[in-house]
Amino acid sequence: MNETKYLSKAEFRNKVKSALNELGEERLAYDHDEFWMIEREYAHIEYYAMENQLFNTSVALPVARAIHNGTHRKGTTQRNGKVYRLPYVIHCLLVCRMLLDMDLPLSKDELDIVLAASLCHDMIEDIPFPNHGKELIDIYGLDPQIYETVKYVSKRKDFTEEEHQAYFDNIQSHKLALLVKLSDRGHNVEDLYNMKGWKLHEYVDETNTYFLPMAKYGKEHYRELYQSIEILLDKICSLTEVAETFLNRYEEQEKKMIEQLQTLREENEQLWATLRALDMEE
Repeated sequence: MNETKYLSKAEFRNKVKSALNELGEERLAYDHDEFWMIEREYAHIEYYAMENQLFNTSVALPVARAIHNGTHRKGTTQRNGKVYRLPYVIHCLLVCRMLLDMDLPLSKDELDIVLAASLCHDMIEDIPFPNHGKELIDIYGLDPQIYETVKYVSKRKDFTEEEHQAYFDNIQSHKLALLVKLSDRGHNVEDLYNMKGWKLHEYVDETNTYFLPMAKYGKEHYRELYQSIEILLDKICSLTEVAETFLNRYEEQEKKMIEQLQTLREENEQLWATLRALDMEE
């Protein structure tokens, strides 16, 4: 773990600058033309990390920007009449920002770990690291606890039901991983309107089956985080429930329209059958 004592502002900035210089420009390269889309969140986290001397967060920030460079989220935005795809790293920044804004009751070291882990939380799952993510320690120089936290929240896409349960059980046993996972879902539920109906129903089932019990465990076992977990869970549940309510209404209306269309088709067939019968009589 990095030392917890505070350096002068100049000393801390030099420490971060030295670590980033050691990584090199090539490893930290990113698309400057897309930076305007993430600039506000990036600057906020950077300022907070520098002011509070969170070394791992200060390093993880440009690392996340570089590693996720070239990948994008669903959705677009416009600038000067041009349409841009959203850089994927905006998700990592907003997950981090959510935790940062909560004024978590953690030590400086724990806060540094959880914020850095939130910035890196999708790397092991999505990036084909040759050494399965240990590069976060060996190459990027981040604290081993960040790798461990990210590993807790990483999963395969082909998990069985038993593995899925074990995955959430493991997360709840690690309070920093629990915070990252809840914050990750807390941002993802803001995009429910982009989901297909089956995916939204899956989200609701997953919330009820796994997230609610996991959050309950967290509130019981990490009492200092009770309010923080409650805030994150409330956001997840409220947005999920609203989205499901609208989806159910849509599906009900769709079902009625299909039934009405089928009735009209049947009536049309009966009408044509009657007309054909009249033609035959003539």
